[in-house]
Amino acid sequence: MTVQRGMTLIDVLVGSALVLIVFLTLLGLLRASLLISSSSKAKAGATAVATTQMEYLRSLPYASVGTVGGIPAGNIPQTATTTMNGIPYTIRTFVAYVDDVKDGTGVSDSNGITTDYKKAKVAVTYVFRETVREVALISNIAPPSIETTAGGGTLRVNVVDAVGVPVSGASVRIQNTSLAPTVDVTTFSDVSGAATFPGAPTSTEYQISVTKSGYSSAETYVRDATNQNPTPGYLTVVGDQTTSGTFSIDALVPFTLRTLYPIRSASQSDTFSGSAGLLSMTNTQVSGGALQLAGSVGSYAASGSARSTTTTPAYLSAWTNVSGALTADTGTTVRVHVGDADGVLIPDAVLSGNATGFSAFPISLSTVSTSTYPSLTLVTELTTNNASSTPEILEWGFVYDEGPIPVPDVPFTLTGAKKKGTTGEGAAIYKTIVSTTTDATGARYIPIEWDVYTLSEVTGYTVSSSSVASPYTLTPGVPFDVSLFLE
Repeated sequence: MTVQRGMTLIDVLVGSALVLIVFLTLLGLLRASLLISSSSKAKAGATAVATTQMEYLRSLPYASVGTVGGIPAGNIPQTATTTMNGIPYTIRTFVAYVDDVKDGTGVSDSNGITTDYKKAKVAVTYVFRETVREVALISNIAPPSIETTAGGGTLRVNVVDAVGVPVSGASVRIQNTSLAPTVDVTTFSDVSGAATFPGAPTSTEYQISVTKSGYSSAETYVRDATNQNPTPGYLTVVGDQTTSGTFSIDALVPFTLRTLYPIRSASQSDTFSGSAGLLSMTNTQVSGGALQLAGSVGSYAASGSARSTTTTPAYLSAWTNVSGALTADTGTTVRVHVGDADGVLIPDAVLSGNATGFSAFPISLSTVSTSTYPSLTLVTELTTNNASSTPEILEWGFVYDEGPIPVPDVPFTLTGAKKKGTTGEGAAIYKTIVSTTTDATGARYIPIEWDVYTLSEVTGYTVSSSSVASPYTLTPGVPFDVSLFLE
């Protein structure tokens, strides 16, 4: 006799798991294939856009190869946008003269012409999966015959750090609104820290600004009614000569200034105007501004206890003592203990005599650690052998040192030593003046240029002391933290 065996639950689960694994694998492969296809499509579009732009540049007459606001000047926008296959692309075109090393460079050029040919770069950027990607093409564009002078000079911008080491990758922007057409072009310093612009039209109004992410900035300054002696002023380009300017930038300093009240004595006490300061009471009461045994004259309880609410200072520095006042007539006793946040008595090894209790104030807490015991409470036992008499605690509480305590919203001014010029009378005009306030936490973080800064004003307060004396010498990239203690 043949027995037909059906599928069990385990068979179904195992089969379903295998099918799921197969389909998940296929789904992963399909997804990866689609991503690769989309990436290739986006990159191919960027390459096509860049190629089209470069071919357009090559089709122009040599004299017309230039950008709007650039050196050399032309009608090609420095930045443009286009869309292909539904993907937006940004096109950045940069054209510059090249001083070829084959016939010497700068003043060593054998024929004195530093504009030997032009170099064009087309960079096309696009976003794929929230990441900016780029395709770039570079081409040399030679003049139709022998090299010729462009009738200008060479502008060279050197970028160095605080100790004179060249800084590469810095953004160098050249502006000149006095020319027609105007100049407004941005490039980046090379590995030698230089950005060179051969063929720059002669002018006395070249404005330079140098920036880099995470670095300070440097620039030229205009001569005006206030700054009559700018340092440095606008650069001047003279025909067939090289004009150089050196600009220093370096890593910003993570500077933090804090405003605080210094450590000072504080207290928290209960005068028993009510029972709000008591966490628990057994056979005790608050009456007439005192903690006493429950009952009345002739019927006071023989014993009772009470525990205070917890004292947790926000900026505890040290416990000082327990202060208070009590009365205990003959036949009555008061014992006061110090407990932790849960009311557990602090052991005698930490506070000698605490297990037995204290019958007088003050109680020294100099041996109690603030890190082990950031919160304290008071526990008391009252007894009497005369129902007509009760001991009383008139007041009790903690005395402690607190601080430093942050002081929010404090206005202050920092003035750097670097100058950007002087007035006609020779008064200094400083490059960096920071006027701000500390925030709600009593601190202010400022990424600031390396310099020597003077704290020139703290409005509304007197600075009693400081963790670092002003002036502050800031080193590039090195964090600097100063705390001001106020009165």
